[in-house]
Amino acid sequence: MIDEKAMSLIPTYAQTKIPHREEATETMFARLMNHAAERIRVSFRRKWGILIIGAALFTIYTVILSASVAHRTEIRVRQEMAGEAAAAVEQYKAEQARETQKQYFLSGDASREAFINQEIDAAARLAAKMANDTQKGGIICNALARVMNKAYPGTMAEVIAQPNQWMFYDPETKFSAHDREIAEKILRAYYEDGIIPNGLTDEYVYGSWSESDYVLRNTWDFGSSTRTWRYQA
Repeated sequence: MIDEKAMSLIPTYAQTKIPHREEATETMFARLMNHAAERIRVSFRRKWGILIIGAALFTIYTVILSASVAHRTEIRVRQEMAGEAAAAVEQYKAEQARETQKQYFLSGDASREAFINQEIDAAARLAAKMANDTQKGGIICNALARVMNKAYPGTMAEVIAQPNQWMFYDPETKFSAHDREIAEKILRAYYEDGIIPNGLTDEYVYGSWSESDYVLRNTWDFGSSTRTWRYQA
């Protein structure tokens, strides 16, 4: 049988020992929870630190990229402005050439006749390289369309002498009386009477020829918007 004295000590033990054990357990649990909370806070601070650093790096990259884009844009704008300025200069030169040409038309004196003869001779040299009358008249009209177009110089001599346009043109080319006759027929009608070959406009600045034909067109390459014009001898 259990000792009565021992039995009497059980409540005392329970009151003294067990609470201490529960208190120790609660203290350990609290420490574990505090430790876990501290780890979470540290981890959270680290993640926030990484996010802040990442955001800062992204901001720096964005600023550098924006500055680079702005710099390239500035360069492109400067180039476009320079191109526009050059185009304006060329347009001014063309307008001045046209004004000079107009004065020749209105003067009615020897200088006007000399100018027309100069134009005819230049056109005859251009036509001299072509095989037949259709090609000769076609290429003269091709140059005349450019004379009428503001993107080109205002005289036949200048248009024909432009580099890399009429590769076979040579200012020293000998031309025949027949070449000059074709050129004179077209250009005297234009310069003296303002008569333009039938349907010819300043858009037909590109030309090509075959064995018996010369075709003027308004685009560099043939396409859906291409319109053509043919010289009839």
